[in-house]
Amino acid sequence: MSRSKCIVLAVALLIGQTAVLSGLSLAAGTETNVVEQWFKDSGLGWLKGLHFKADFRLRYQGEWWEYTDSDDREQDNDRHRGRIRVRFGFTKRYKDDGLTVGFRLASGSSDDPTSTNQTLEGNFSKKPVWIDLAYVEYSPPVLPGVTLAGGKVKNPFVHTDIIWDSDVNMDGLYQSFELENGAFRPFITLGEMFLDENKMDTDHDSGVLAGQVGMKLKVALFSVNLAATYYDFDEFERNYRGSHGNAVGDDGVLAAGDFDVFDVVAQLGTKVADIPIKVVVDYAVNTAEDARGESEFEGKDTAMAAHLKVGKCKKKHDWEVNYKYAYIEANAVPGDFCDSDFGHANRKGHKLSVGYQPFKKASLHLTGFWTQPNNLLKGQESHDHYTIQADLKVKF
Repeated sequence: MSRSKCIVLAVALLIGQTAVLSGLSLAAGTETNVVEQWFKDSGLGWLKGLHFKADFRLRYQGEWWEYTDSDDREQDNDRHRGRIRVRFGFTKRYKDDGLTVGFRLASGSSDDPTSTNQTLEGNFSKKPVWIDLAYVEYSPPVLPGVTLAGGKVKNPFVHTDIIWDSDVNMDGLYQSFELENGAFRPFITLGEMFLDENKMDTDHDSGVLAGQVGMKLKVALFSVNLAATYYDFDEFERNYRGSHGNAVGDDGVLAAGDFDVFDVVAQLGTKVADIPIKVVVDYAVNTAEDARGESEFEGKDTAMAAHLKVGKCKKKHDWEVNYKYAYIEANAVPGDFCDSDFGHANRKGHKLSVGYQPFKKASLHLTGFWTQPNNLLKGQESHDHYTIQADLKVKF
């Protein structure tokens, strides 16, 4: 018998065995046990607990700048781009041991933690993918609510994008504990993150130490999530990737001097006529800001935001509307990591988006940003920045 016929026969037997076992288990009312036993007997038991997840986004992005030049003349620039995003990964859970391993690849740039976008350019050149997540989590079965994790991990903190862009995944360790106590669930999260090794003639590595305390509460139709976090960005002022709106001194060091950010987030969720509604407010202050002699930026240490979301694109014919107002001063938060679509730090303005899901696994979204600089040096030109994003998102 030829090799191709053997393969066809093996596949047919595998499908037939699965169908017979499933039929027998359904008739006996023990589908789960029979299928699990079949996986063990067939040598495919390692697939149990393995979960794949992927998504693709196609985007048109248009940007417009309006400003007044040094001769007091009105000027404008524009930019139009086609962009894609693809992410593919898996998690493998070992339930009895309390272990979970996660891995994900994503498009984007290796030196930009705030974006997984790939611009369509380069004369049809191939597009790269990068390791976006690679971590292990341990939740001891004897200690419910405890999680220890390390690697390139998802952001474990309750946050908004005035500090952390949604694409930022952290490098390091975290420990969390949530008291599973019905409607009231207090929690604490600690993080020790790596930013960079020795650079720019400093003897110290750059990193982030963070501690968060908070609570989740459900009362009738309302859910509340409150969290207070302290982030200590050690040596970041000398090891930043780009200023991204942060003020920079003549010596190349960020003018803030240091970033020790205290952040408070409050989230309120409910449903009206079965439509989900979510309100989020965030207030952050850099408690270590000293402006280092840059008087124009002295005291520019505060960031705040308010979000409103109505509806949610989850299944066919769902819709959603999102609005955000944000105000981020020049020395408030590290510009490297906050919302890149909004313009990073030292911006204020609005974001409005609408979404509709015409298909089971695909949705359409239209988003607009209108932002402008928050703090300006003497003689620096102000400009309004307008961005339009039209997205097709597909999950598979």
